[in-house]
Amino acid sequence: MPVLSFAGDKNKLSGNWREVSRKTIKNETVSYKDTIKMEFLPGGNEYVWQKAGGFIYRGTYKLEANGLDIGMRYFIIVSRNNNKMVLKDEGGIYEMESYTPQANTPQAKRQEVFAPVNNVQQMAGHWSVFKGTGAQKVDAIDYSRQVKMVDIYPAQQDGKWGAFFSRKDADNAPSWYIESYSNQTLYLNGKDRRQFKVLKCENNELIMEEDGVTYYFRQFK
Repeated sequence: MPVLSFAGDKNKLSGNWREVSRKTIKNETVSYKDTIKMEFLPGGNEYVWQKAGGFIYRGTYKLEANGLDIGMRYFIIVSRNNNKMVLKDEGGIYEMESYTPQANTPQAKRQEVFAPVNNVQQMAGHWSVFKGTGAQKVDAIDYSRQVKMVDIYPAQQDGKWGAFFSRKDADNAPSWYIESYSNQTLYLNGKDRRQFKVLKCENNELIMEEDGVTYYFRQFK
């Protein structure tokens, strides 16, 4: 059975953990479908993170006296023992229990995982869409909202981190600009407000998702 590594090194965790309940900061029970699963890998401070139906991320963590820092998020450890761990952040309270993955699950197969994107600078560059997928069938495409390219700056310029261009935009007239980035999400302002979840940025591929539509970007030279 997976357990927390108390003996020998108090700064490490081990085993597979999954979310079994979620509450608001005010301790009110909430329903959810994006169950969190985490695996703490042996031999170091690496972890694997996945939400149900989402991409898998791999990174390094730091365990403190009452905190768990996984780079893209920081949790306060409310309580923990060999089989149960309660985590808390600004978004809510998460009760985790240890478990053994079934055969043929992503954890068992060790499928490809993506490193978390912790800051805007990791995505800096000029990115062009080469593919897009949607969770639902679309009868008519709105080209004034469909993204064609993104410029992400290595440092803020006039308070902006970058620009998003629709397929109807001129190359020097973006409809949106990047206002901020946190929790793997780009927050846009401009023609209207939009949010893009960053799923991957490595090996010359940037993947983002918004409202069931996934955009795949590359930097073409």
